[in-house]
Amino acid sequence: MSLRCASLRSDAVTTVRSRGLAATAWRSTARHRAGGRATDAPGHRANVAATVRGRLLSSVRAPFPDLASAIDARACESLNRRGYAVVDGFLGETWCHLLRDDIITLAERRLLGRNATHLVRRGTTSLLVKNNIFETEIGAHEEARDAAPHLATLYADNTLRDRLRACVGGPLRAQSLKVQLNHGRGGCFPLHFDGDPALDDRVITAVLYLNPDWSDADGGHLQLVPFPERPVDVAPRFDRLVLFASHDTLHRALPSRNVRFCVTLWFYRTEPGGGAALDDETKAERRLMARYAYREAWARSI
Repeated sequence: MSLRCASLRSDAVTTVRSRGLAATAWRSTARHRAGGRATDAPGHRANVAATVRGRLLSSVRAPFPDLASAIDARACESLNRRGYAVVDGFLGETWCHLLRDDIITLAERRLLGRNATHLVRRGTTSLLVKNNIFETEIGAHEEARDAAPHLATLYADNTLRDRLRACVGGPLRAQSLKVQLNHGRGGCFPLHFDGDPALDDRVITAVLYLNPDWSDADGGHLQLVPFPERPVDVAPRFDRLVLFASHDTLHRALPSRNVRFCVTLWFYRTEPGGGAALDDETKAERRLMARYAYREAWARSI
């Protein structure tokens, strides 16, 4: 399998065609949700039972779960000792379907935009626009919050942040939430760290996957590189939450051959964009060593 992310083009070219391609992705995903036909994405399977179940659950008024109770002592220990933790059964089937349905609604209303990553090389910055990946920041998008009430509820809830604050033993004063729809066809992300301590003070990244009936053949795994430990591939399975240290965990999303839904929460010491983080020399040296050790894989993944 190629490590290079598919369909990366210049911003000038992709902006012209973005709305048309996005609309195709929305219609395909909507057909799958409605149980009408399989989507056009390669390898995507029509699963009428899962779709009907999701639509029925999406019509239910369900109480919001206690997020703190899902993060047990074992998850806290793993996050502190290894830099990451995987929690299955985090939110429950009903709320996962509600969130997934909200993302499809945002897609249908064209409230998701193309993902674009800033790439710095030799002192210059370029923009990599991904044809198959669409997203939005809920906190910065009032229309999206109005159209996606369950995502807005998750964004406004502080119980997970309070629990993680107790886990890491430091202040977490703010959070942001991004939703993402990967239309498959090789959509992926290159190796990267989430942010830079010199620019922001993100502490923890939390990724919740919303993909019923996912199989390993679908790809789209999250690869964590908790240097100096070996890389770990985590499948984007339904109701699975992955936590990791934002600045210190090298990671990437491997190419996906199926439509892939996820929600990402970032937790900050102060506010999003609030300034540089407190850093220590040991972590800074480890990041430099990780970049050097994986420099060739990093270049191939872009």
